[in-house]
Amino acid sequence: MLRTLALALLLLPNPAGAAASVSIQYDGGAFKVNGFTAAAEPSAGWASIFDVYAGGGEVLADVPPVFGSYTVDGGTLTFRPRFPLTPGITYRAVFHPPGGGAVVEGNFSPASPEIKPIPSTHVAAVYPSSNVLPENQLKMYVYFSGAMQRGDLWPKIHIVDENGKPAVLPFVELDPALWDRDQQRLTMLCDPCRIKRGVKPNVDMGPVLETGKRYTLIIDADLKDARGQPLQAPFRKEFTVAPAERRGIDPKQWKITEPKQGTTEPLVVDFGRPLDYGLLQDVFEVKGVPGKTAVDRQETQWRFTPSQAWTAGTHTLVIDMSLEDLAGNRIGRPFDVDEFLSPSPRISSQTTSLLFRVK
Repeated sequence: MLRTLALALLLLPNPAGAAASVSIQYDGGAFKVNGFTAAAEPSAGWASIFDVYAGGGEVLADVPPVFGSYTVDGGTLTFRPRFPLTPGITYRAVFHPPGGGAVVEGNFSPASPEIKPIPSTHVAAVYPSSNVLPENQLKMYVYFSGAMQRGDLWPKIHIVDENGKPAVLPFVELDPALWDRDQQRLTMLCDPCRIKRGVKPNVDMGPVLETGKRYTLIIDADLKDARGQPLQAPFRKEFTVAPAERRGIDPKQWKITEPKQGTTEPLVVDFGRPLDYGLLQDVFEVKGVPGKTAVDRQETQWRFTPSQAWTAGTHTLVIDMSLEDLAGNRIGRPFDVDEFLSPSPRISSQTTSLLFRVK
């Protein structure tokens, strides 16, 4: 952002000897004639006695004055240019006192704008935020502080184990990658075929992550932002791996902390395990109650604060069935299941719901 232009004032004395009591000042985007009390406007208009020209030195006859408007503020004749003054150009203000007298002139030069350097883009957050992930972790979200450049992405993102050994193809290298509209959130998919048991890549190569081991997600500094600039610094997230999570999500197991009527206390839902951060932004609705939401405690808790005080009675929390946990397990449907031996129940509804009471 540009700071407000500071106007450097250079008021040159009139060689012909201007009236000592009259001066021209530039203040707040307007030129003012001080020491002169404006009364009735001249028949030829205020421009006949007061004008501003672009360019210092002598005012040439064929140089038109700057466009603007005149007002009388508390008896002070004021000229406001229609457009902001341009840095690097000298402006000459000329005042001809009515009825004759010495001409008053002044040169004004706006200082060049001071441009603040744009901060370097950096990794603002990575989700899951926990430093313990399941062996069958399915997705990671990387949030950047500014828009990022598309392409040339995957060679600069790595997962290495505790011995520094890089994981082989830890992510599905989609082209184009999964960016949000602002190109500030990157969704990275771990290879589902390395997660599902019995699938050939899982059998041949094994999972990307192994239970009990420590790993580090590394994002190189030379990953480019939308301006073509590298990141402020490389990013590292260390985590350990817990056993695979293969249970479907069961909302009936969640703990709901009900708010009190007449208050704006939050409705708090504890899941008992971390869920997918990206999906948690959109999958809940408190029917008929507007408010704000927040995800807390490393994605194990969701909070809803109403815009107005709660009313007593039974309320409905609507949940979209697309909700997933870190391993891609959905409501009533595990991600990794043998459909021949243990087929998942067919789910046709788009939402489910929980009731809670406000007393």
